Amino acid sequence: MCSADRQQFAPERWEHAADRQHSAGERWHSAAESRRAFGFDPERWSLRTRVVAAFAAITALMSLVLVISVFAISRSYLEAQRPQTQGYAAGDLQSDLELLRNVLIGCALVATLIGAAVGWWASKRVLTPLQQVSKTAARIAAGDLTTRLPETRDPDLATTVGSFNTMVDSLQRRIEREHRLVGDVSHELRTPLTTLMAGVDVLNRHSGEFPERPRRALGLVTDEVDHLRRLLDDLLALARAEAGMHRGDADSLSVRELLTHTLAGSRHAPELLTVVEDVTVRGRKLELERALVNLLANADRHGGGVVAVTVRREGGDAVITVDDAGPGVPAADRGRIFERFVTMRSGRSSATGTGIGLALVAETMSAHRGRVECLDRPGGGARFALRLPGLAGEAL
Repeated sequence: MCSADRQQFAPERWEHAADRQHSAGERWHSAAESRRAFGFDPERWSLRTRVVAAFAAITALMSLVLVISVFAISRSYLEAQRPQTQGYAAGDLQSDLELLRNVLIGCALVATLIGAAVGWWASKRVLTPLQQVSKTAARIAAGDLTTRLPETRDPDLATTVGSFNTMVDSLQRRIEREHRLVGDVSHELRTPLTTLMAGVDVLNRHSGEFPERPRRALGLVTDEVDHLRRLLDDLLALARAEAGMHRGDADSLSVRELLTHTLAGSRHAPELLTVVEDVTVRGRKLELERALVNLLANADRHGGGVVAVTVRREGGDAVITVDDAGPGVPAADRGRIFERFVTMRSGRSSATGTGIGLALVAETMSAHRGRVECLDRPGGGARFALRLPGLAGEAL
């Protein structure tokens, strides 16, 4: 064949090769779809299942080879010995071969089960470090930055453990620096703010002597200074909560008494409180009171006022709900409102909050092993639900 002919047929060979590859890919994809249709999809198996299946398959394959080899050798040996054995009939040979086959198959099954058991044990040993990493990471994510992975003598894991602990150390130092910065800035602003508040107070005592425009300006300054004071108070409280600097020791508290005292102190009507079942919780009274006051103030400032406060027991937890009369919180913002410096400016009636109050509520609940969430109130409005673990057998 000349050079021109070879050049003419070369593209055709490439096309045929590409078609064969495409057909092979389609067959593989079709086979994969068939395996998924019958529930056999190794890609969705867990790591432990894959290890066990691999051990079982390898053991079964080795047992199969051993069974076939032993059976073939034994058959040849028995057939060779039959002429030398008197009274040994062909039926006896067949019976012996069947018995040998059954014994070998049974041994192969037992070996496969032993291989699967060894695979399960090996996978458990392999997954133990991963489980430790997962549990440690979960505790760190929950706020326990003192948790570390234990040291190991395994050279293959030592690097991973060291890198993980170094990462957590760096994260802890960074968070502590941020907390100190917030606390230091708040403390440094205390003195000039106190001076400013004193000056504004003096001016307000003589506000009747001012013309109309300076008096209005003084009112604006007074509002802004009060807003700054509340912002600094919330920042300091949040910094203390995040740093674990708690105010007082944890005591056993009746949720009914806690809410009754909080409503009275914040000048809310006692009729707002409904106690389905009182629950005793363990917590720091001042911190829980501040969290509840922040929720009540949030409902008054942004939600058209508090319409109901309810206490009930769910399982072993105390659940406190605070309902307001506002338009509610959009579903997309219900997690975001518990972040720092987030104020809702759409739908809610005001945006004059500090943006720290609900973040402080969430931090306080986390410190008490509880949580807070925002829901829809039946009939309209927002519902903030606090969940605290109750003390078993101590409901009042």
